[in-house]
Amino acid sequence: MSIQFRRSGTALAIATALALATSAYAEGVRQSPINIDKKDVVVTNHAPRITATYQSDATLTVVNTYNPNRVPLVDKEWATLRATPAGASYVMVGNQQYDLLQFHFHTPSEHTISNRGAPMEVHFVHLKTGATPCDPDALLVIGALIKPDDFARSELSKIFNNHSLPEDSTQAAVTINHFDLNKVLPKLNDSLRYAGSLTAPSTFTNCTAQGGSIEDQLSADVFPENVQWVVLTKPVEIPRRNIRAFRHLFEEGNSRETQPLNGRSVYHVHSHN
Repeated sequence: MSIQFRRSGTALAIATALALATSAYAEGVRQSPINIDKKDVVVTNHAPRITATYQSDATLTVVNTYNPNRVPLVDKEWATLRATPAGASYVMVGNQQYDLLQFHFHTPSEHTISNRGAPMEVHFVHLKTGATPCDPDALLVIGALIKPDDFARSELSKIFNNHSLPEDSTQAAVTINHFDLNKVLPKLNDSLRYAGSLTAPSTFTNCTAQGGSIEDQLSADVFPENVQWVVLTKPVEIPRRNIRAFRHLFEEGNSRETQPLNGRSVYHVHSHN
């Protein structure tokens, strides 16, 4: 997909632009996901470079977070298929380390580009080293839209080709061995970056005192605003049968609608290095 962007003639202090609010639970002014309008995106070369140190032979534990009639209650529209790798994987954003917690999926895609989405989206969720998930600048999420390509040889097929994927949290987790985390995401430094929020209610116990219970968050329609978003410009490609396998679990979808930008800037960061 070819994307054209507005170029700024002013040096951009992107660290300031991505600085998160003093409270992780602001008044809903920087919610996610968003529609990224190509004509309004600002091109910059002043963003910290992202480098990944991911495991090439990881063991994944895959669970379905749909949690009917249990505590905490997680309805299917806010649930997902979540893969947690054993061992250490992380990214460096400049000199700051963010540790990979898990990755998960949504259908259809949550982010859109010029009002066009994709059948799915994957989110790699990272936690700032030394932080807790409740801290104002705790989370870095790298997202990529997922598009169909029946000729694609995707590492994600190791997950979706499994015929025992759990349909809710009461079913046994699935273990995926020999998974190469480096083979999932496209180039990290061709990306769209902005300050945003979680796209589902926080279930972190220590955060609910500030953000409220899941019910409170849903009632206010405001989710924790402590996320730096990195949306990759190049999509992930997987076979259609893999998309169908995920949609079978979430037939009505599990994506939040796009939220107002509220004056936020979205930065296109591109590096050939």
